[in-house]
Amino acid sequence: MRPSVVEIRKLRVQAVRDVSLSVRRGEVHAVLGGYGSGKTTLLEAVAGFRRPVAGTVEIRGGGPATVWREGGLFPGLTVAEIVDAWRRWTLDPLTRSEALRLTGLADRASAVFEQLDDTERRLLDLALALVGRSDVLLLDEPFAALGAASAARVRGVLRSLAGNGTAILFTTRDVDEACRADHVTVLPGGLPLPGADALRAA
Repeated sequence: MRPSVVEIRKLRVQAVRDVSLSVRRGEVHAVLGGYGSGKTTLLEAVAGFRRPVAGTVEIRGGGPATVWREGGLFPGLTVAEIVDAWRRWTLDPLTRSEALRLTGLADRASAVFEQLDDTERRLLDLALALVGRSDVLLLDEPFAALGAASAARVRGVLRSLAGNGTAILFTTRDVDEACRADHVTVLPGGLPLPGADALRAA
């Protein structure tokens, strides 16, 4: 059995109440919930940005790389320049070519940030997260506002990363997207999501 990389036990922080989950090496785990259910708060606690009221978060190996839904803004810089700048702040970083290859952006290295579409900006966020060689990737609603083709492209990159051993934990309000993950944790509360009750009962 593959080793567990992320262990959350009876976590309590703001709207999040008694959540437990485990993400193993090479797994994609979805956290499904409506607005106000505490999805982003949960990721912030896992990333170490929030102190839990109760419960534990344990991450084996290095610290997690986190990609928030808002993404970053890098006006005037090319994709290559953005990745190179990020690498200068990282110990033992992944090479620029490898980060762009893994996220399918190698042919966009010379493109200026403003020329990137929403999907490419999301993939650039992933490339920056990968620079630090983390074996844990936390993603806040990575498929939000993406069309079917764009979501499929991002999904393919995540599956490729998982195939290389990365443990991936992402939040979503999309039941269908959650069902494509290896495991799903449904957060109660917040605005209701059609189909979420069936997943919770499964």
